[in-house]
Amino acid sequence: MSDEKKSVADALRDWGIDVEKFEERAKESFAAAKGDLSEVTGTLRQTLIEAKEILVGLQKGGGAELKGGFERAWQEIERAFKAAREKAKEEKTDAEE
Repeated sequence: MSDEKKSVADALRDWGIDVEKFEERAKESFAAAKGDLSEVTGTLRQTLIEAKEILVGLQKGGGAELKGGFERAWQEIERAFKAAREKAKEEKTDAEE
């Protein structure tokens, strides 16, 4: 461990913080955040595929489908981000307890 890291860990221990438990919780939060990011990325990829399909359909004629397709895609993106934000808030609350 570097001197700086030792001094921070020592200070945290002096304050009564279980550094090992803190590090473990930080790793869990990081892993959860990566999972949330993967979920959002997957949703965005799927939405992109759907948007491309809609655009191809438009090239063949079907302008009314564009609006509905983009609205559905946007709603899916919003749901994914909302779910990720809520999960992150829950984990932050859990970590603070």
